[in-house]
Amino acid sequence: MVRASITLVETSSQGHIALVFDANFHITDSTGKIVASTSDDVDASVAKIGGANKDRIITVAFSQDGSLFATCNNEKTVTIYNTADWTAVRSLIIAKRATAITFDPSGAYLLIADKFGEVHRTPTALSADEAASKPELLLGHVSIVCDVKMSHGSPSYVLTCDRDEKLRVSKYPNAYNIQSFGLGHTEFVTTIATAQFAPNNAVTGSGDGTLRLWDISSGQLVQTVDLQELLEPYYTDGRVRMGVSNFEDRNAATQRYGVLRVRSIEGQRMFVAAVERFPVVVVLSFGEGPALANVRVVDVARPVADVAVLGDRIVAAYAPPSGETDSDDLAVVLEPTNGDLTTDVTLSAALNALSTQQIEAAAPAPSIYVWGNKMYMDPPKDDED
Repeated sequence: MVRASITLVETSSQGHIALVFDANFHITDSTGKIVASTSDDVDASVAKIGGANKDRIITVAFSQDGSLFATCNNEKTVTIYNTADWTAVRSLIIAKRATAITFDPSGAYLLIADKFGEVHRTPTALSADEAASKPELLLGHVSIVCDVKMSHGSPSYVLTCDRDEKLRVSKYPNAYNIQSFGLGHTEFVTTIATAQFAPNNAVTGSGDGTLRLWDISSGQLVQTVDLQELLEPYYTDGRVRMGVSNFEDRNAATQRYGVLRVRSIEGQRMFVAAVERFPVVVVLSFGEGPALANVRVVDVARPVADVAVLGDRIVAAYAPPSGETDSDDLAVVLEPTNGDLTTDVTLSAALNALSTQQIEAAAPAPSIYVWGNKMYMDPPKDDED
């Protein structure tokens, strides 16, 4: 038996860290102490979170003020929690399987992107008017929507990216008014990051192995950062293995630099990215121009599955161990020290001391090149969604 790895990590402006493992999650404070959990394997002093998570959780989000937390699982159940007492304030079943969720700036609505290319929004509070509580269609793409984010500042935009290599910027809440398209990626676009220090810009990551900086009002591509130039040595010296050519992976025996996640580090005016299979985080400063500068590759112990930002600190969740000699650490936390990034030993140790759940074996996560491939096969016919 082995300890289940963390599949998603999310942080809030109130200092909470959400650590997702399969169908459960822990909520810790900024010291790594569990304050609430859906798991039964926690101390009696920890708040027990109820809800409808009966299947693997696939996406989570905090509201901007940290007062709400939302999850969506593989059964298409969305649950919204009040973080003051961790009670479920709303639960609903959506029609299609979600790919990403985010709250609007007010926290009054949750935006839900799905694998059928649509983004709906639903009120975070129940209304006496049943019709007003139902999700409403906000916008649509013609392929899988991979991520959805809100801009900062005014006017307000909703940003979406898809498997067809596009970034779309739409006015909010009237998202039928398209402000711009960001065109330039040559593979599926997996992730979007916006920042308060750069209200007119966004950074995207893609299966084409690039990070791209955009002007969101015009859709102009401002800058491209090619990760191959930075990360190819990890292939040549064997620190990263090439993929295999099968349905589970679809990452053929070649070098790939697929970006899993990009986040902003507000206090440092930086962005941080996680790259599939690589035991690194990539950190970029945001400078005048605007431009991404001082690109650094920071080594960590194992490949990173997800990354989030807690104040000025980077929380990187590790992918499952690939060999018997690997540690079963769940995560590492990096903090700025004299212009460098070093391990926050105290918080890292606290997170790695947490129990998740015992499983028979740690299955590797499917490559993003599975669903990102335009030749992606449909699931079995008995899976209607």
